[in-house]
Amino acid sequence: LGVALGIVNNHKEALLAFEEALKLGYDSALFRHNRGLSFAKLKLYNEAIEDLKTALKMDPFLAVAEYDLGVIYGNVNRTKEAIKKVGTLYYTNNKIAKKLFEQIPSEYTIGSVDNGGTLSGQVVMKGEQPRPRAFHLVHTPNVEYCSRISDGQGHRIVNDFALSDKGGLKDAVISIVGIKKGKQFIDSQKIQSIKIDRCNTDQYVIGIDNGKNIMIENLDPVEHEISTYEFYDYRRVYYSSNAQLLAKTSQVRSAFVHPDAKEYFVTCSLHPFIQTRALIVDNPYYVITDSDGSFTIPNVPPGTYDVVAWHPYIPSKKCTITIESNREARINFEFDSEDEQRKLYSDDLGGGYRFQPWYDSKATFYGTTRVDDKVEVLQKPVEPSPLSRYGGFPENIIKRNPGAATPPNTN
Repeated sequence: LGVALGIVNNHKEALLAFEEALKLGYDSALFRHNRGLSFAKLKLYNEAIEDLKTALKMDPFLAVAEYDLGVIYGNVNRTKEAIKKVGTLYYTNNKIAKKLFEQIPSEYTIGSVDNGGTLSGQVVMKGEQPRPRAFHLVHTPNVEYCSRISDGQGHRIVNDFALSDKGGLKDAVISIVGIKKGKQFIDSQKIQSIKIDRCNTDQYVIGIDNGKNIMIENLDPVEHEISTYEFYDYRRVYYSSNAQLLAKTSQVRSAFVHPDAKEYFVTCSLHPFIQTRALIVDNPYYVITDSDGSFTIPNVPPGTYDVVAWHPYIPSKKCTITIESNREARINFEFDSEDEQRKLYSDDLGGGYRFQPWYDSKATFYGTTRVDDKVEVLQKPVEPSPLSRYGGFPENIIKRNPGAATPPNTN
């Protein structure tokens, strides 16, 4: 009777029926859930929260109770507790977690900015430029097409640390943390996009607002298989999605991540050198450094904020700065190349004949004459390490392990 009365929005009488049932000895997780909903409809939120908590004690896997509790937390401005419920549901019921996340009022609101200030500066890296990564194209499908953007010797080069002549670091994300009100993230008529052209993305790094959509456009005449990952503190990784992207098509991918995720990674499972990495941001006041490492963020609401300089392969830098009305504040960040953090992989430059059967042979595996498209060399060759003839080991193995054995003399 209580459930039926709730369905027709007669929640006062529903609560009387629920109370009578409780006196008669009836109690369960679903009972507590239904009674909690009637309390919530009457804006008796404290009673609703207690009943939903009791329901979850009786049945910790009652996802709908987690969801409704999160909605109530959002309604009473207990945002952090609501977001925590999103995290609880994320791995067990991702669809309902996303639905809950979309209903929680954002801590960031859109509004006009009067007498905003400007933040500008530069990011530089001292020390020797970290070596680029090399992916040998024989390991990937569509090698005839992919080789059009290569060093002409069968390698795709990914330069994670692009430096100017004076050490300016390109593609670092500068983000102002903690701004609660200001401009909108992006034009409401547009959607953030990543374009893949000649097996290469047009953006090495981007900023992403959690829960927003991204358009991934494939301009190539070959198929891609787009995978996304989430990165957390301590380098924990979660594989979040995978979908086929046919030639000359596009698809919309939701960048909804766990509330604890710090970074988002878009790549191709067939062509791993296709990579775009994203920093999860809480407001639109961020920018990506240019080829000189310089940056400018205009019209910033006056206040004192933390500013973060982020790059996917080196620990972030943070500082505090005060933005004053109609004035420019300047800050510079300096990274040390000795602090880079990359796994030792994708170092096929010195593979020699072992890795180059496709380029060495003038015939196919079936004995017919091999016909190749003209190779369009768009990347500069990278000199292999002196140790590459011993298996492609980079210099930092010796640098970080001074007691390591010297490679054998193969002459």
